Amino acid sequence: MEVGHLKSLGKISVACVMSVGMMAGTAQVTAPVFAESTSVEHAALIEASKAEEGLLVYSNIAEYNWRYILDGFQEEYPWIKLESIDLGPSTVFERYYSETSVGKNSADIIATAAPDGWTRFIERGELAEYRSPEADSLPTWSMRPESLYTISVDPMIIIYNKMLVDEGPDSFEELVEMVQENPDKYRNKVTTYNALKHSFAYDIHWSAVKYLGNEGWPVMDALGSVTRAESGGAVMVEKVTSGEYSMGYFVSGITVFPRMKQAGRDKIMGWELMEDGTPVFHREIGVTKKAKSPNSAKLFLNYILSHEGQIAVGKGGMTPYRSDVTHGQVPYLAYQDIVDEIGEENIIHVKYDAEAYEKRDEFLARWKQAFRIQD
Repeated sequence: MEVGHLKSLGKISVACVMSVGMMAGTAQVTAPVFAESTSVEHAALIEASKAEEGLLVYSNIAEYNWRYILDGFQEEYPWIKLESIDLGPSTVFERYYSETSVGKNSADIIATAAPDGWTRFIERGELAEYRSPEADSLPTWSMRPESLYTISVDPMIIIYNKMLVDEGPDSFEELVEMVQENPDKYRNKVTTYNALKHSFAYDIHWSAVKYLGNEGWPVMDALGSVTRAESGGAVMVEKVTSGEYSMGYFVSGITVFPRMKQAGRDKIMGWELMEDGTPVFHREIGVTKKAKSPNSAKLFLNYILSHEGQIAVGKGGMTPYRSDVTHGQVPYLAYQDIVDEIGEENIIHVKYDAEAYEKRDEFLARWKQAFRIQD
């Protein structure tokens, strides 16, 4: 599968898809963010935000992924001075705790992919209660009851070097068959995230093994025998492109899709969804309890959750999930594209699972065994 080239959607060309997506995005910029923009609640938020000093966002989202969201929001609310700081998935919380413990200004809103970190944040009473007017337009699986929402559901995909792999695998089954049939060819030539290094990676591997059931560990044993784990998606993309690795799996689409626009990348590297189980990671967002600009924060949250905001999410390389954001409105994938390609039943939602943290030590010990990692 290549950017703008979903097999089940009629072999649409890259140029056509991107042109349609950009025109759709441009048309939406001039439209009001809410159909009910004159509502009392929205008007009150706007008025109150004008008395606030600015909006501070902590996230683990890179600038190029944020760009369209921030630009769209600033165009809608030009009086709100917005600052976004890119930190690690868990560092966003630690910095907030440290700053607020001594009375310093900290994040008004946090956006990060850290299911366990968010759960501790909620347990500490640091998430502000707020029901967005967009909530009724969102799938129930995208919200936790405690006012925590989802920005995007980013797929963890297979990437491969076209010079080294004739045809990229599009399933766990095919990937396992390839490495078992030719283990010498693929030994140390396959990569994935290191589940020992980051909770983000742990959550992906945990969710995949749980989803696969009895086949989970046999699949990981087969893949682990040829895999060298890396700590970041950008590293994996560059090493697959250079040929150091032939393939990578569970690579975040948020890292891959924008890079596929770089000249010549698509001639060297391809990507696929996994038809028998593609993990999609929930990137969550919430207003903080100690926000100094809570009204501006709520406007920002509502913008991201709106139809227009979700198009901006997609233009930045993340995957929007509202049902009214569909193929052609964004240059890369929408959640509905994934559903159309592999079926809802083959989507693995990576979000908070209490069992994952109760059994963390046990799981990681077994993961180390599968991936031949010694203490």
